[in-house]
Amino acid sequence: MNSYFKLLKKYSISKEYYNIVLNHSLLVLGKSVNIIAQKKLYDEINFDLIISGCLLHDIGVFEFMKNFNKFQKNYLKHGIIGGKILRNEGLKKEALIAERHIGSGLSKEYIIQKNLPLPKKDFLPITLEEKIICYADKFHSKSDKKDNIESIKKEMKEFGKEPLKRFLELEKMFD
Repeated sequence: MNSYFKLLKKYSISKEYYNIVLNHSLLVLGKSVNIIAQKKLYDEINFDLIISGCLLHDIGVFEFMKNFNKFQKNYLKHGIIGGKILRNEGLKKEALIAERHIGSGLSKEYIIQKNLPLPKKDFLPITLEEKIICYADKFHSKSDKKDNIESIKKEMKEFGKEPLKRFLELEKMFD
């Protein structure tokens, strides 16, 4: 696990931003572990991937930390940037988690419809590990604000029907 912390430090632009992303990532890990325990998914998941995926899912966010605004369209690129970083580090499964955790996953159609600055392809969580991390990520922002189901639904509604629908599907699976 220490290697994941070192990897975050390698790509962080400051100690402050490293601490913000690490704290967020550890909270996502805690929420993921709670989901696994609550739903008794022990035999269905790769726990090592849950750990690495949670710790590294936001490695691409450092580029946006100076002018942090998660509602900014370019912020969505942090998943793609993280995927590229993680592939370069030889972490292919973690790269997919980084790319697919944005929103509740983004479809090619949604990306085109909203003219998002992303490759025109699906970025939808597929594996159980990807879905758990995608869902758990919504409960903890990098600004120390802890969200609940209602505040997340309200926020997701602002992005349209598709992201909200996908979040509700994840909620059904994990809550």
